[in-house]
Amino acid sequence: MLDYTLRQSGRASLDFLSAFGCVTPDLVARQNQALKKAGLADDANLADDLDERAKQVEGVLQDVPEFRAANLIAEWHSEQHARLAAEAFDQIADELKPQFEKFKTGKTTLKLDPNLDVPKYWLYPIHRTTGGWDAREGMGFIHGELIHRYVVGKAPRPPAAGSVAADIYAQRDLMTQQAPRRDYKKILEIGCSSGPYTRSLGRNFPEAEIWACDISAAQLEQAQRNGNATGQAWNLFQADGRHTGQADASFDLVTSYIILHELPKQVIADILKESFRILKPGGDLLFGDVAPYREMSKLNAWRTDYAAKFGGEPYWRESSTMDVVAVMKNIGFVDVKYEGVGPTRYPWVTYGRKPA
Repeated sequence: MLDYTLRQSGRASLDFLSAFGCVTPDLVARQNQALKKAGLADDANLADDLDERAKQVEGVLQDVPEFRAANLIAEWHSEQHARLAAEAFDQIADELKPQFEKFKTGKTTLKLDPNLDVPKYWLYPIHRTTGGWDAREGMGFIHGELIHRYVVGKAPRPPAAGSVAADIYAQRDLMTQQAPRRDYKKILEIGCSSGPYTRSLGRNFPEAEIWACDISAAQLEQAQRNGNATGQAWNLFQADGRHTGQADASFDLVTSYIILHELPKQVIADILKESFRILKPGGDLLFGDVAPYREMSKLNAWRTDYAAKFGGEPYWRESSTMDVVAVMKNIGFVDVKYEGVGPTRYPWVTYGRKPA
């Protein structure tokens, strides 16, 4: 990893952001009390249609102070997290630049595509990211390192979530363990971002040739730094996961982690088709993401949908309500699985095999 020390004000800002998670459970508990009093804590009294359900729940919660407080906190966090992380980066940018230059070279290679046709859906500011993923200098480090490690990775989580579910890095190792084989020779990761799941793939499949793609040049550059700083030999390239440019039947495993809920359902279907094309006969597809709405209680599904709607996740509902199993079977995958892992049912695994 890159060697750096955050300045006191930058570290304090990021710690402040991560600490917001500790207030959420109490606010949600107070909201649930109001819903119970209104008879809406039971699925039987909640509408099947999600929009009708939203009217029911929000009609009660609009007068609950804890609901308004939670919304204000979420709004402030969404607006400020990228700005504060960028300020923390700017304070140490001079000491990082020599390392950025140094780790352009090494066993991890990167091929950018200056002619990439960037899709419109990707230009949306996912996570309310001001300016998008490639908005300014250092954006790969700002999001791939500072926000991921110091905000998301350190945010308090309920003990009931379990040690694995609460650890974003252990989650990725758990995901790789869902693959049915250990002898893959060539693996492609779609949507690698700055490389946290790529590292898990390298650790768990040390004999495999690791390839990874993403649309964001800034995130790929950070992935290359991470790879070279740790002596990895990854083959990184810029591409839309629907059009990887890779040869037919060239990979033993195509995989991704936590990107499907960021994509429109037609894009997901196209990525599944592309994955089928580039898989070798007998090869595996393994995608990890969040649970579909139908596997949640009606109240939790509304809560997830509400947070996505106002938190910069415009495609979450599409992806969490599509019939992934039917799409995969229509493409030609067999042994299809669509299920949660362990007692927390997280990550949610999409698996299929290309017939031999």
